[in-house]
Amino acid sequence: MTEVSLSDVSLSDVSLSDVSLSDLFERQVRRTPDACAIEHGEGALTYAELLRHSTALAAELQAAGVGLEHVVGLDLPVGPRLVAAMLAAGRLGAAFLPLDQRDPRSRRDHLLADARPAAVVLQDGLLAPDAPPQRLLDRVPRVASTAAYLNYTSGSTGEPKGVVNEQHAIVNYIEAAIAEYRLAPADRQLQFSSIAFDIALEEVFTALGSGATLVLRDEDFRYEDVEDFLRLVDERGLTVVNLPTGVWNQLGRALRQVPHVRLPAAVRLMIIGGEAAGPDAAEAWHAAAVHPDFRIVNTYGPTEAAVAVSFAELTAGGPVTIGRPIRGVGLVAVDADLRTVPDGEIGELLISGIAPARGYLDRPDETAARFGTTADGAEGRWFRTGDLGRVRPDGLIEFRGRADDQVKVRGGFRVEPGEVVNALLTHPGLVEAAVLPVDLGAGRALAAFVVAVDAAAPPRAADLRDHLAARLPDFMVPASFTPVAAIPLTDRGKVDAAVLRALLSEVRSRPEPSGSVADAVRESWAAALGGEPEDESADFFDDGGDSVAAVEFLGQLRARLGQAPPLRELYRAPRFGDVVRQLTQDPADASVTAA
Repeated sequence: MTEVSLSDVSLSDVSLSDVSLSDLFERQVRRTPDACAIEHGEGALTYAELLRHSTALAAELQAAGVGLEHVVGLDLPVGPRLVAAMLAAGRLGAAFLPLDQRDPRSRRDHLLADARPAAVVLQDGLLAPDAPPQRLLDRVPRVASTAAYLNYTSGSTGEPKGVVNEQHAIVNYIEAAIAEYRLAPADRQLQFSSIAFDIALEEVFTALGSGATLVLRDEDFRYEDVEDFLRLVDERGLTVVNLPTGVWNQLGRALRQVPHVRLPAAVRLMIIGGEAAGPDAAEAWHAAAVHPDFRIVNTYGPTEAAVAVSFAELTAGGPVTIGRPIRGVGLVAVDADLRTVPDGEIGELLISGIAPARGYLDRPDETAARFGTTADGAEGRWFRTGDLGRVRPDGLIEFRGRADDQVKVRGGFRVEPGEVVNALLTHPGLVEAAVLPVDLGAGRALAAFVVAVDAAAPPRAADLRDHLAARLPDFMVPASFTPVAAIPLTDRGKVDAAVLRALLSEVRSRPEPSGSVADAVRESWAAALGGEPEDESADFFDDGGDSVAAVEFLGQLRARLGQAPPLRELYRAPRFGDVVRQLTQDPADASVTAA
């Protein structure tokens, strides 16, 4: 294979020693032991108190047999104990696996079975798995330091793939991020993202490594619209807000509709990452900013690298890029032979240097296909991202989509449609399926096309959603399910995505609103979720809705009717009929002129 040039990567200013995330935290404890480390609801822990919790938990884990290069599963809700468990694992040289409590129990069990942890931390104790633990370095060869964490990404073979990232890479990133974000003990940073999304690690450890206060999102952090969101930000005194780009884009669009709304004066920084940022959203956030030094920083990076590998500052009216690589990391566009393409030409983005992960857990062939080395040690390591990009004349890098079938949906979660198809075909009523990404008002989602065993009576969409919800995370459940007689193929035998998208467009294309509340709700539902409700009992969240889609749905209702129920009411009564009744003064009369 052609050798990759790494002349632009220097590791002279980074350390490959086994400094861990726990070490970064403990250094800060020595500086500010009495400062507030974590706020969660009404509770709070100082840095010294959090250290005591993590030390005690490390002792419990060690007594349970956890040691170097073992996996520690974290199967508990977001809170101080979860953060303490991350720190405790690092103290023992073990890697942690964070599990999102919103994922189906069957999926969490599957990931734990694949990871083979030495122990699982629960909210009220520890669980010792039946299967004997295995050290990660025996399953994926070590690159430069001990393993830090294990995350799972969607798998092209229909199974999620474990990715092992090392301490030297994540520590390098956290230190670079603290410097880029100019974090200090006076900052208060929100932990917003799913704990299974690696952005959450940035949120947690940039705060704890800089002396800032980490404000954990709780059940009270529910917002109806952008005004509610900013009110909650203000109430918690946040100075730094880190959001998945899909949420940021959505709230930015909403800001344009309420030009009188301003950000709280304390908010000086917004950090985004996960998918493409919209220039209109950047302008809206800048227009609403009050802080004189307000900044928006866009980050880029796949699961197979330690959180992110580049930073870009987004200015009002400026270019939307993913910026330049961080210290110790190379990011270039290459051709099929891994040769750097000329500036301005589109190629596959290749990450090199300190950032790439060890590889995929127990998948040596897939690791060899995507990872490689051109010299001894970490400096020569690279990873083929499958993303497309180009280097501009000014050196900034533009993201240009995917080179393969992977897609990013619902705020930036990366999904292999093949994994969703694999789960769909376990339903006894289906014989064939295809899954494609679609662009909805609330961001990118998935659309499923299914061939039923009995074409005259295909499974209901609600049944298919329930089937997938028991097997996959919410973000992997398609927003729509369209029965077809057969999956159309191109002359090369590939799924004909153009035909399927045209079919979906036909299904979604409807005449102008008739003026009834029911029609307006139905059209707003379809705009947010990609498909209409089947009947009055259809549940917004069972139909694929999440918090981002809910904000879009309510915005669509306001545009059509001039009114919408509060978000809390949608969570309380999410069925189609419930929404219609909330919007109708007289339940027997569902005719209201749309605004």
